[in-house]
Amino acid sequence: MYIAERCNQSCVFCLEEDGTWNEFVDPSTQQVYDTLQDLRRKGADHITFMGGETFFRKDLSRILGEAKKVGFTRLGVTTNGTVLSKPGFVKDLVEAGLDFIEFSVHGHTPELANSIGGTSFTFERQAEALAEIDSLGDVHTIVNVVICRENKGELVSIARYLRERFPHIPVRFKFKFVSMTGLALERASGQAVLRHDEVDFLSVGDYLTAENVPFWYYNVPLCYLGRHAAHSHELGTLAGDETYFDFDHRGKSEYYDSTEQLEGRVYPAESCADCRVAVLCPGIEESYRLSAGADGLASRDDDPLELLAAALPDRAADASTAEARLRVLERRPRPSRFLRVRPEGALRFRSDAAPEPFDVQVEAKREGTPSFASTKSFAVSYRRWSDLDPTSRDDVRALLDAVLAAVRDADEQSLDLDSARAAASAVTAGGFRAEKAPEPGAPRKKRVALPMLLREEDRIT
Repeated sequence: MYIAERCNQSCVFCLEEDGTWNEFVDPSTQQVYDTLQDLRRKGADHITFMGGETFFRKDLSRILGEAKKVGFTRLGVTTNGTVLSKPGFVKDLVEAGLDFIEFSVHGHTPELANSIGGTSFTFERQAEALAEIDSLGDVHTIVNVVICRENKGELVSIARYLRERFPHIPVRFKFKFVSMTGLALERASGQAVLRHDEVDFLSVGDYLTAENVPFWYYNVPLCYLGRHAAHSHELGTLAGDETYFDFDHRGKSEYYDSTEQLEGRVYPAESCADCRVAVLCPGIEESYRLSAGADGLASRDDDPLELLAAALPDRAADASTAEARLRVLERRPRPSRFLRVRPEGALRFRSDAAPEPFDVQVEAKREGTPSFASTKSFAVSYRRWSDLDPTSRDDVRALLDAVLAAVRDADEQSLDLDSARAAASAVTAGGFRAEKAPEPGAPRKKRVALPMLLREEDRIT
């Protein structure tokens, strides 16, 4: 659950810095309490508070206490750690109910940590905070290392630094390959994007295995993990059949099951179609495929049942349930193509002959706002597909022409916007038919701007 936006770092890969989102306003204490009650009513029992820098919340102790009071059984907080060095502060939080800390550490030297964090103080303050946690000796800590171009060759050194300097922290490492989202995606344009095959995932796994330290890989296809594939975070989530609510600071709380955590991933047929463990694999992000390609992926031929059974104990689950769980996952195979979430309010059309659904937005016309086409009262726009303009296809053009005709007819009859949308959704053309819209009041994703192309004759001037 996101409860804070401000941050005192400017990480080179920031996953939250995204200009397409509206500005986030920190919820009040009461709003956080109300959300905790709502999530508990829906069945959530574990929660992680996130930011920004979560510890900028002056009411965090009270929030943790309230979460325990309403029945949450496991509470965590994410942090960059630079505000945790005050003696006794972490202990007070533990007494308030804190069960674990997810602590982001991306470098083992002042030069590396500060350059990635974009500050002059990251390394020093993190070391002080880690020493405070080390002195307590019983605060479970997930060390989150985002693998980026700056630290890709230092993973073993980062792990060794933390293990040797702070030996009393009960630590689990999570090595998260940088996601092509937020600032990382914005900076990817025109730059060399870090590829999976540039990272030695196995050496850090070998080191931590020898040290008997638990670890996960996150956002890494199984074909790059070799003998350590059972440590895939996503595989473990699938194995344990986890469910969760994502209370996003830019949207409403929505329920997901473990398979939906792979939303936005793709499994290219040329490398994944014959892979025996594809059903357990996180694949690659579509944004990564578009930025770096998928040439390095390769099929695995090991037994998925053995891999699943190896992952279950890490999730405190019985390995004997692996076969039943695998059967469930095989009935829900990963998609071979990327299907984006329908933008709020958009009409989604599907055709068996089309590579993706086609999303159309019918809105009230606003002067100065571009659209694909417009009438006196309404404007129509559409969303591009992942790697091409769909209007290059005759069937899509036929659909758009029919939608525009329906909207123009509604306008000539002086119908309102809802009626114009209903008329557009009744269109069947080019082999496309509208998908049923979400029920009123159903949880929705955020509204997404629809990139559009303009025909000269339809351009607004």
